[in-house]
Amino acid sequence: MSRYSQVCRSLLSSWGHRRKLLGQASSIKVSSLHRRNSVMGMMPGANRSINISPLLCHQQRPLSSSSGQQQQTSKLNIKGNIVQPISDAQRRAAQLELDQMNESTSRLLQMTNVPVSDSIVNEARVALNYWSRRWYMHFHPGFGRAAKGSQLSLQALRQWDKHDNPDNDAIDADSLAAHNEEKQINSEQHIQQGGGDHGARQAERLLDWSIENNLIPHGIFDLSKDGSYIKSSDQHLVTSPNLTCANIVQTYLLPCEFGGFGGSNELVHGDTYGFTNDATLSKHFIANASYVRALADATRVMKKMKHLHSTYPDQLSPDTLSIVTEMNVWSKRAILLNEYSQSKDSVPGSKSSNSSNLLELLKSLEHDDEDSIMVGYDNKYTLQGCLDHMEVILAEAENRYTSTNDDRIRPSVDWYNHIIGAWARSDMDVAVKKTQQFLSGMEKYDETEAAVDSPADSDSRRCWAKPNTISYNGVLFSLARNQGKGCAKTAQEMLTGMKERYRQTKDESIRPDEVTYGTVLHALAQAGMAHEAESILDSLEDDYNAFIDQSESDEQSLIPESVVIPGLTIYNSVLNAWANSFLRNAAERSESLLNRMKVLHQTGRNSGVDPDMISLSTVMKCHAQSKSKEGTERAEELLDQAIALYNEGNRKVKPDAIMFNCALMGWASISGVQGQDQGGIAAERAELLLHKMKSLRDDSSLDINQDTQSFNIVLDCWAKSMTPSASERALKLLREVPNPDECSYNSVLHAMTMTKQTGTEMVTSAEALFEEMKVLKDKKLLSISEITFHVMMNVYGKSRNANGATRAEELLRSMQADGLSLNATSYNICIDAYARRGDSEKAKSLLEEMIAMSDVRTECRPTIHSFAAVVNALAKSEAEDSVEQAQMIVRDVEKLDYVSPNSVLYNSLIDCITKNGGPNAPSQAEDVLAKMRQMHNEGHSDVQPNPYAYSMVLTCCARSQDAGAAERADRILMSMEQMYDAGHSNVIANDRCYSAVITAWARNGSANAVQRSLELLDRMEDNLKEDKPHGRPNAHCYNACIHAIAKSALSGSKKAKRCQEILQRMIEQKEKGFHESAPTMCDAFGIPTEVKAYQIEPFLLLACAYANGDQNDKKEAFNLAKACFQALLESDNMKPCPSCYTNFFLVISRLLKPGEVRDMLAEATYKEFYTSGGKIDSQILKNFRNSSPVIANKLLSDGSQLRTPS
Repeated sequence: MSRYSQVCRSLLSSWGHRRKLLGQASSIKVSSLHRRNSVMGMMPGANRSINISPLLCHQQRPLSSSSGQQQQTSKLNIKGNIVQPISDAQRRAAQLELDQMNESTSRLLQMTNVPVSDSIVNEARVALNYWSRRWYMHFHPGFGRAAKGSQLSLQALRQWDKHDNPDNDAIDADSLAAHNEEKQINSEQHIQQGGGDHGARQAERLLDWSIENNLIPHGIFDLSKDGSYIKSSDQHLVTSPNLTCANIVQTYLLPCEFGGFGGSNELVHGDTYGFTNDATLSKHFIANASYVRALADATRVMKKMKHLHSTYPDQLSPDTLSIVTEMNVWSKRAILLNEYSQSKDSVPGSKSSNSSNLLELLKSLEHDDEDSIMVGYDNKYTLQGCLDHMEVILAEAENRYTSTNDDRIRPSVDWYNHIIGAWARSDMDVAVKKTQQFLSGMEKYDETEAAVDSPADSDSRRCWAKPNTISYNGVLFSLARNQGKGCAKTAQEMLTGMKERYRQTKDESIRPDEVTYGTVLHALAQAGMAHEAESILDSLEDDYNAFIDQSESDEQSLIPESVVIPGLTIYNSVLNAWANSFLRNAAERSESLLNRMKVLHQTGRNSGVDPDMISLSTVMKCHAQSKSKEGTERAEELLDQAIALYNEGNRKVKPDAIMFNCALMGWASISGVQGQDQGGIAAERAELLLHKMKSLRDDSSLDINQDTQSFNIVLDCWAKSMTPSASERALKLLREVPNPDECSYNSVLHAMTMTKQTGTEMVTSAEALFEEMKVLKDKKLLSISEITFHVMMNVYGKSRNANGATRAEELLRSMQADGLSLNATSYNICIDAYARRGDSEKAKSLLEEMIAMSDVRTECRPTIHSFAAVVNALAKSEAEDSVEQAQMIVRDVEKLDYVSPNSVLYNSLIDCITKNGGPNAPSQAEDVLAKMRQMHNEGHSDVQPNPYAYSMVLTCCARSQDAGAAERADRILMSMEQMYDAGHSNVIANDRCYSAVITAWARNGSANAVQRSLELLDRMEDNLKEDKPHGRPNAHCYNACIHAIAKSALSGSKKAKRCQEILQRMIEQKEKGFHESAPTMCDAFGIPTEVKAYQIEPFLLLACAYANGDQNDKKEAFNLAKACFQALLESDNMKPCPSCYTNFFLVISRLLKPGEVRDMLAEATYKEFYTSGGKIDSQILKNFRNSSPVIANKLLSDGSQLRTPS
């Protein structure tokens, strides 16, 4: 029974109890003090201090309810703590306390030259503690008993953003001054109302006032008396004199803590913090101006704390909490600087270039305080400098502890988590190694204290704290940022190790949580390891289902922490793993999982996994990547379903540009693919979908942005469609793109290279487009990279212009002048261009140039494609020694250490032998084939004879004049089928192989040639009937048999009869549904009237022309030829090709006696051909003169009816 069926059955067994249980579970709010629901939210660089600060700050005592208070229903916390709703009495008490603090603070701040007294110190200490911890008492959603309650937390946080940080995204370094005054007024007003900065700015004012009035030496930071009601094993932390500064810093950093950096897709969801389910984090939770201001404010207070350490060492000194605070500030700085380091090379005006503006804003805010971090420290605005300084802080603190053994500065796991988080979020090459070194050192400390005193190996760093779950999650996050199966497997192994470590120790601090699983699944998803990802999901579901089943008998309604509820993010990660796996059944498996999610949500078993827009987009992506028309149409069906669901009120599946782009990519994947894209329908459907995006945006509430990527996908469809109008349609669509980028233009240029008629006019259009790009580049509106030059070089190289290769090389030489770097692709395009024109000397010259510079410029080192292209050029050249030169190149490749020969190289050599070889060509080609088999057996996986290689060898046999060529070809074909039967599944004798062997027999001229050809044709029809993978008959194979009959020694009547039999077999195959065979209609003579003239009729007419026997045989053959030729002339769909006219003139000259009838027929035939506009070549003229010299002299003497070949 499938997992899906098991879920359905189990749901029906005990619906009532489980729905009640899950109804409670769905309302559970995970405490932000312990559990997070995202990778970024659990990162130590962002949020670990939040886990500490509520413990360290003085928590407000619970306010008891009055006896007459109405009892309210308790809510259930996952941790098992009952969270009481907020009573009106509690709210009134909190408001009274706020009013008292406002009054007290205002009075203190108005005092100058304050006489130091116990009452002043105590009042200031109480106010400082209140304002510094106000966020945690009144707004922190982790405290359900807070005065305003969790339901108002998000609203309060948004108010903070509105009043304290106006116009976050709009403010930069240049416009900052204009907002300062208004910002100050808004802050003052909002603080008086109890909101705004949630007390941090008020606390900082009190801190400055206390320093100015010399209250520090008098115990304003002495918290020992106030800590009697605080329960903690780390009493020295909760009474730390640095606590006030730490709380202020932590509050300032709230815009960084809550989501911090990167937006809601990567960060924590609102309900993780106790917000309502429909809440979404506001915009300032990404790295914008609010983030920078928060960092600058926190840095300023951190500097004041360090100043107090040096000025009042007896009252304040560095301790565990102060180091945590410093590391926290620096980790936030590392996040911003990492983003800046990524945006240095961005296009001006792009989204990533905004990081440069943010860095300038940070410098501006810190300008008036040059030593805000460290006097003389020059690298505070570089990522590497930031990370280096964090390690300095850590090392100094560790040395202070080891030299003093003072528990007040005992290393904390949070020290290491912050630096692990900073490294994990960076894009440094050594990030993974660094995080693993810290974790290894922490694990060694946990295993035995003796490890601390032993020398650390290269894979670890000496540490003085054992790891916790967040430590592991930081390393996992670093691994997840590095795409690839190696890192994904390491992450999976780390998860297994964590689970085993937790099983053995029962240490809750290292228990894998939902973030652990989510991070590992994200790593597996990026690597496309879908089976491994779904196995982890199955394990989570099994544990969760076991708890649900057990809860029935125990009547348990509390979900313990040990049960990780697989949430929507986890399911979406598994869907993404299938999307990235590119497995053949990925679409089917992803849709099955999507249906499973729907059932779990609808039945209430796991109500939180209702598919959202990410779920649907990912499944659509799977279908789009199936590269089939059916999959693409299914992706578009899912898009239509999302639109319908949204219109019905389901806002979670709101269609966006990503959804549409997934559907568009489906059409792009099949555009131009034979058998999938009939007549360019894919590009047409894609453009219709693009128009649908616009209509939905204009006519409904859907705010769908037609971004540049959407247009680029459709442009790519046209580029690959290979339809005659593709380039014109692409160019027209380009003019509709709102902000075309380099990819947009390159797609249009690529469409021009794919056009079969890339003549002078098309090249001129491409040149105009290229010049337009240069103008935009000069205006800094567009970038032009090597890719654009390569595409333009392809336009020249693939054009019909004789100088196309020369123009391509001119672009190659101009790339360096434009500041671009040459590489192997640049040269390979030029070599291909010369190869197309058979200019082997120029192709070899470019190859030699690449070899000469390969030691100095490895990016220009020849690839295997470079050598294969030169061999291809030799194959198309007319050089007498082309085969010898090609063989020499192959031998050189076999000696090189930086490139390995592959099938393409040897196939090109076989092609060269086939086209330019002498009498020994078949044996030479077969020797190459044997060498390929030998190399593959010796372990060269890239060298394996494929059907193309075999077909080229067989073609070489067919073209050979050797008497034994047909027997050789027959033997090779037989060996292919035997190899396939022996298990070599890649060796398939396709229709080209069979056709070449039949042609070899046709040219053989032996007595058994016709019989052998027909036997091969019978085998092909058996392959079709028995559904074998080998070649199936098509028109070309039937034509080869007709050719064999025409060349045979049979009499005219027998030839005609055999030809009619072949044609009848073609018709029968067509009627059975095999469309590669003959036409369907026959005239009165039993001959097809709608025939493919360029395939069938030339051979039939040729067979009739060479009819032997008596006069009756010749008459029968002539009548057959005449009937076929007449049928072609009268057909509405097909017309005779030049070869048909050539062969019919041959029929006239060989089968009719000289005389009036022969002259009349020859004249009528020639005039018909001339009026049809056909190209008159030398062979037609020769056969026309032979059929009727008198008529030919009369018509051709004045040249009026002589159309010379173009």
